[in-house]
Amino acid sequence: MVDIGIVGLDTSHGESFAKRLASHEEATLSAVWDGGSVRDESYTQSICDQYAARQYADPHEMIGDVDGVMILTVDWETHRPLAIPFLEAGIPTLIDKPIAGSKEDIQAIGQAANETPLFGGSAVPYHSAITTFEPDCSSRALYCVGYDDPFYYGSHLIDTVCQIVDTDWATVSPANDPGRTVEIVFTDGTYVTVRLDSPGTKKQFSFLSVGNQTSVVEVGSEPADMDDMYRSYLDAYLEVIETRSTVTGKRVLDAASLLLGIDAALEYGQPITPNSRALAEHVVNGDAFLEAYSPYY
Repeated sequence: MVDIGIVGLDTSHGESFAKRLASHEEATLSAVWDGGSVRDESYTQSICDQYAARQYADPHEMIGDVDGVMILTVDWETHRPLAIPFLEAGIPTLIDKPIAGSKEDIQAIGQAANETPLFGGSAVPYHSAITTFEPDCSSRALYCVGYDDPFYYGSHLIDTVCQIVDTDWATVSPANDPGRTVEIVFTDGTYVTVRLDSPGTKKQFSFLSVGNQTSVVEVGSEPADMDDMYRSYLDAYLEVIETRSTVTGKRVLDAASLLLGIDAALEYGQPITPNSRALAEHVVNGDAFLEAYSPYY
C-alpha cells in the first residue's frame, strides 16, 4: 500500500480525498496535519479517528513515514514553505490549486522539485469528459467560461486549457469582451478566450473547441462530476508516485505561470508574456483570500 499524507484540511478536498483513499485498493491515508487556519482541532482529530491516520504536530515530521504528500491548504502562500522540504526529500508532492501567487514561488517550487515528481492543480482536467475532449490539432480556437473568484476558481479553467493544448503559452492580453475576460495565444498557434466570471448563476466550467470539429464540454459540481474527476485525479497522482514521473510537473508549473499572467494582464490592462517584468513582479495575496474564505466554514 502507498502511504499518503495530507497537509491542510482547510477545504472540502481533504475529506474528499480521505474518503477515496479509504476505499482505494492501492493506497491509504496514514498521516494528517492541519494548521488551524480554517478548521478547529476537533475536526482534525475526527478525520484522523475516522480514517485511522496519525496526526502530526509538524507536517515535515511526515518525511520518512509517507510515500506521497498532498498539500491542500487554501492559502497558496503556504504552498512553497510546506511543499519544498518534501520535494527536497524526494517525496512525490501534490499541491492543490492555485499552486502559487508569485513567479518567485513558482520558480522555487520548480527548483526544489528537480527530479522529484510534482503533481497537482485543479482536478477538472482529469474529468473523463475533458480527457476525451479532442485530439491535438493546430490553429485551434478555444472558448472557456468559469465562475466565482477569478484566481482561485480560475485555476480550474486554466489548468484544463493547459492540459488540452499541451504546449507553452506565448502571451495573454485583456479582452474587450464583457467581464473579466482574456485572450491567450499559445506557441502552437492555438487561440483561447477565457471569461473567468460567468454572468449566470450556474456553477460549471464550459469549454467550446473550434478546430477540425466543434466540441462542447461542461463540467459541473454535481456529485457524479466530482466523483469522476477526483477518482481520476487521485489515480493519476498514484501513478506518478509509482512511476516517479516528472512529466506532469512542467504542465503544473506552466499553468501556474499562466494563471498568474492572466491576473497581471487584468490588473495592469496590458499584454503579459512569460518573461515580462510585470509577471515577475506581480503578486496575488493568498492571506486576503483566506480571510474572505474562512467564514464559509
